[in-house]
Amino acid sequence: MDGLCSRPVNVGWRLPLAVAVGGAIGASARWLAGVPFEVTPGTFPVRTLVVNVLGCLLIGVAASRLRRESLAWAFAVTGVLGGFTTMSAFAQELNDLVDAGRGGLMVVYLVATLAGGMAALLAAERVSKAWPR
Repeated sequence: MDGLCSRPVNVGWRLPLAVAVGGAIGASARWLAGVPFEVTPGTFPVRTLVVNVLGCLLIGVAASRLRRESLAWAFAVTGVLGGFTTMSAFAQELNDLVDAGRGGLMVVYLVATLAGGMAALLAAERVSKAWPR
């Protein structure tokens, strides 16, 4: 079987360990990155926006430098950057803005996150092409 249904024959312990260690590092870095920002539900979530856009930039660079099936990808992208970026906080903050009656700000946050992430990926592609391998 090919594609999405196929499973690796021998995953071993190294890949899950790399993801777990990377995830712990990424989640800790996300927490540290948020320390300077005050978080109040229903206000514009600068912290999550910055973390997610930066994460998109770094994932874009990694995508041009690392092989996806590699141990390095498992550690850096799935682990570190997967732990650093946060879809769950993004979703919760969208909900908080709606609950606070700030639907317009919710739309601004949604668009800023998507546009910022795409711009970061495009910037990463340009930066990666400029750096020799």
